[in-house]
Amino acid sequence: MGRLLLSIVLGLFAPVVAFMGGELVEVPGQNPIRERVVGGLAVALYLAVCQFLVTPRGSRKLGANWPTMVALGAPLLALSFVADAKDLWERVYLYGPIVISGWLGILAGAVVAARVTLPVVSLAFCRRWLLTCVALLVGAALVVVAGVIPLTNKAGTFPDGTPGSSVSVFWAIAVLNILIAASLAFIAVRVGRGRRPSPVVLGLLAFLAFVPACGLAVPAFAFLGHGPVMLTVSILLFLGSAAEFVVTALVGTTALRLPDEELA
Repeated sequence: MGRLLLSIVLGLFAPVVAFMGGELVEVPGQNPIRERVVGGLAVALYLAVCQFLVTPRGSRKLGANWPTMVALGAPLLALSFVADAKDLWERVYLYGPIVISGWLGILAGAVVAARVTLPVVSLAFCRRWLLTCVALLVGAALVVVAGVIPLTNKAGTFPDGTPGSSVSVFWAIAVLNILIAASLAFIAVRVGRGRRPSPVVLGLLAFLAFVPACGLAVPAFAFLGHGPVMLTVSILLFLGSAAEFVVTALVGTTALRLPDEELA
């Protein structure tokens, strides 16, 4: 049941990942094919990692994993039915490649996971990695609060927008980082004496760290080329985003290396 619940939560954000991937390369007024290609690649990678996370190690039968595969892929498929389109063919043209890419990513993640056996992590190793993630998240929050927000407030306006309108989003990301760091610190303190953290909880926290990482990466690209001040902001955003991506990888890896029966 734990795997299925985790799959449902992760799958709900697959359309968001596809949209954000396309936004990174969007050029207004130009052919949107590149956006769909990048969006498809982004969601394929995301769902492959998610399926790798929720697939039992050593499970070589794909049929046994169909509940988690469906739970991951269903929201992306539903997107093609509720999104704005004139007819069926337009839906297939606009969203078909993204849906197919996502399901191929799920299949690839299940196949790889079935053939990979990761060593069980020790409690001391788990504690060290979680505390390292706490430090990275706090550092990313400080970079946003002390550097990104003040500089963005002073940036003025662009021909195509006002960077100051992003400040509220940056504050939300900083608060989210602190909340995730506090949760990981609490888990790290409790690790020991036979207590192991729940892989489901770690998986959700890894995903929560992934969300602000993407949230900082998008404006980091958007602010490039708008003067020296915004170049500094972009560099700081890239640093914060990189720290959060590292946290996602470390926490996700820790969840994968916990005893498999914990997630059953």
